[in-house]
Amino acid sequence: MTDLVSVASNAVQSYQRALGTVSNNIANVSTDGYSRQEVVLAANPVAKVGTVYLGTGVTVDTVKRQYDTFAESNLRNSNSELLSQEPMVNYANRVIDIMGSTSMGLSGALDQFFNAARDLSSDPASTVMRGSFLRDSQNLAARFGELSSQLDLVQQETDEALKGYVNSMNTIFKQLAAVNVQMTKQKSAAMQPADLLDQRDVLLKDLSSYAHINTGFAENGAVTVSLGPSLTRDVAVDGVKFFMLGTNFNSAAPEKVSLVLDPYGNATPLTGLTGGKLAGIMSFREQVLGSSRSSLDTLANNLVKQVNTIHSSGIDAYGNNGTNLFSIASVGVGAAGTMQVNFDDALKVSAAAQFRVIEAPNNTSGTDAAILYVGDPTTGPPSIVTALANNPSAAAAITVKPTTTRPVAAIATIPNGLSNISVLMGEADPGQQLQIFTRDGRQLAGTSVDAATQSLIMTSANGFASNATYSSEYLNVNGLDSYKDIQVFYGAKAKTGTVLQADSTETDPTKHTTLAKVAVPATLQSDRIQTGLTSIAAGLFKLNGTVLAGISASGAVLQASDIAAGIQANGIADITATAKNEIRIPVSQLKLDLPLSLKSGTAASFTVIKAVPTGLTSVQGLITAINAQSATSGVQSYLGDDGSLVLTNTAGNTGKDIAIDAAATPNALGIKAGNYGGTISITRALIAGTDTPIELGFANGAPADLAKMGFKTGAYFSGTPNEDLLVFVTGPGEAKVSTGYSGTPVSAKQGLRSQPLQVRFDSPTRFTILDVNTNTKVAERSFDPNYLEPAFTYQGIQISFSTAPKAGDIFTIDGNKDGTGNNENMLKLIDLESEPVMGGGKTFAASYIDNVNDMGNIARQAAISQSALKVVYEQAVTARDQVSGVSLDEEAADLVRYQQAYQAAAKILQVASQLFDSVLQIR
Repeated sequence: MTDLVSVASNAVQSYQRALGTVSNNIANVSTDGYSRQEVVLAANPVAKVGTVYLGTGVTVDTVKRQYDTFAESNLRNSNSELLSQEPMVNYANRVIDIMGSTSMGLSGALDQFFNAARDLSSDPASTVMRGSFLRDSQNLAARFGELSSQLDLVQQETDEALKGYVNSMNTIFKQLAAVNVQMTKQKSAAMQPADLLDQRDVLLKDLSSYAHINTGFAENGAVTVSLGPSLTRDVAVDGVKFFMLGTNFNSAAPEKVSLVLDPYGNATPLTGLTGGKLAGIMSFREQVLGSSRSSLDTLANNLVKQVNTIHSSGIDAYGNNGTNLFSIASVGVGAAGTMQVNFDDALKVSAAAQFRVIEAPNNTSGTDAAILYVGDPTTGPPSIVTALANNPSAAAAITVKPTTTRPVAAIATIPNGLSNISVLMGEADPGQQLQIFTRDGRQLAGTSVDAATQSLIMTSANGFASNATYSSEYLNVNGLDSYKDIQVFYGAKAKTGTVLQADSTETDPTKHTTLAKVAVPATLQSDRIQTGLTSIAAGLFKLNGTVLAGISASGAVLQASDIAAGIQANGIADITATAKNEIRIPVSQLKLDLPLSLKSGTAASFTVIKAVPTGLTSVQGLITAINAQSATSGVQSYLGDDGSLVLTNTAGNTGKDIAIDAAATPNALGIKAGNYGGTISITRALIAGTDTPIELGFANGAPADLAKMGFKTGAYFSGTPNEDLLVFVTGPGEAKVSTGYSGTPVSAKQGLRSQPLQVRFDSPTRFTILDVNTNTKVAERSFDPNYLEPAFTYQGIQISFSTAPKAGDIFTIDGNKDGTGNNENMLKLIDLESEPVMGGGKTFAASYIDNVNDMGNIARQAAISQSALKVVYEQAVTARDQVSGVSLDEEAADLVRYQQAYQAAAKILQVASQLFDSVLQIR
């Protein structure tokens, strides 16, 4: 009987537990992540009674958790892939709604801007139309700013969302590590509480919402989580340890963000993140937000650049040069948001062009001319500002070496805006000349060149206009017949100067007062003369208009003193010529232990100053030794104000050569042995109220002849030519070129506006361009009337004709100073609407629309992917539910089954009780 009670009791307990498990399943039918539990019953060990084995009942072996590793992993992966599309779909549609709307988008604002320009072109003198154009310009700039601000808002939202995703992931990492700690209490996963395993799987699924994860499970069920491409890389949860995830936002590219694992420990960049909302929002920021912002900034920058180029090339209602219509930040993300209109005065709108061409009323061809500024000439040698120092001294000169095979050297371009220009050539070899041209072949200084040299000089590479012709009409011409009335001189020249004086009565320098400037006579100073000459021929030079007579040596060799005396002998009024010879040696260069022998002029032999050993120990000792022999050598010495040792002639030998004996080399002076010629100084006395320059020019001589007397050959321009000039040296040999000038380069365009031009067609195939102010022929060119659209370009101005002009036609070009009713500049702005100025040959509007369409395509692709992945996810949910989900039908059947079993077991107990009572009643 006890066996009967024991069996029934075990059965009651077991089925009671089974009913509890089924009840728990039913209660958690809607609990997210709950895995169905199932009771596993097992028979108790049998008992031997005599020779018979009898059963001892049933027991609960375990409560089994219904779980499939593959189904759970598949659910997590499909969840990551589905949710990765969510940010792209939601935020991309936001961007499309912003940029594609009629109220916020750019298309309408661009149309309105160009329509306003079109309206203004119909009445450019209208203040009302100008004001309307200015308002629409401000509206366009404001629209760019609004779009940029909206993108900033999306940027900020995604910043916060991204930070929130990372914070949620860090929380899950921490919770998983806590779950792993709980699991350390058991050795195997089978022994772990089912609810703890469910908690682990729910956390893993939640984590998969943010990123694709790799998981590995220990024997006890503890999980390892990796965010990288493999389980061993970028581990975020490792047993009881977890690692935080951090973010780094790029200020230079705000749409880009880098993720860092364990930012406060062993920081590791997280580069392989895929799937989930975190990867999705990062993809949106880079593919959509960054692309939209970049295209908007590019569009704004290009629009500002193109509009400003046209607007600044016109003139406003005040007759002033146009300024930039828009301004925009030059660098940085979000530049479109900084776009603004630069002025509020409608009269500053540049509707008129800076140039105009006017057809003469008597033109017989009836052709219409159009004008366009196509840009400054850029070919030719480098600017003189960069090629040479602004210093005419020999120390600042550069060396040029034309060859016999190419006897032309391009030196520099003198840019428009420089004035009082002097270009100097020293130490010229025979046959060398300094030549100055305009870009159209007008030679202004030098000597005329033959056809062969012209072909070498006048090339496009050398800066000449492609259709330029050579002319020497203005070569070295001064006065009213000169080129644009500028004064040109070719030779050696000196001008009068001034000296600033001060009243220094007071001993305190701060109390000295400035007095009027005092004029200083013009002085033409040579370098050292060429030694070894015997004479200079007559008729080579003109000094202030007087042809100089020949000069002969007073001795065997021509001395500087002979040349000075010869110049003086011409009896030119107010001209004084002197000679001297000074050699200055820095004391640091002296070698006091070396010998020295000197002589002056044409002396027969050298005078030994000191032989080795010299016994000299000081500079003063050397000076004393030189002066002790000066009566014999004709050379004396002294210590100069600058601290250098000076050698010069003794009285009676002034201006003669000083020779240093080559037999004593090296020498005590530390300089090269040989003859050192003297220098010549020509001075012209001042005459009140009269300009008194010194001009030493050529009669029949050449620069090489002038170099013999130590003078540089220069091309001197008084005033400014208002255009570029080209500098060349012709003739083989070696020469030194230097320059001096005042002023700074100016815009060639503005220089042209200040000088009206007249184009005269001498014949249907030839025309002349005249400078109206000075009646100067600035160009003579051939013309081909057979072109479909006949045109020519002069210094960046392009003139085109509707038909070929005829002989006698005249066209005047000017700076449109009074052209406020002119609409040519606004017409150029209108043409910009259809110009393919954006990448891929697109217009502004097309580029913007294409970008919006590209964003729409990305959003549609994301939506399609989202729909497809939703099906995959639902299939994964179904597969998981088939294993782990709770079915109420199944649970109801189990409930009935276990209930009946429980009732049956209880009935056994009842029967056992009755049997026991029967036994007790037996007496």
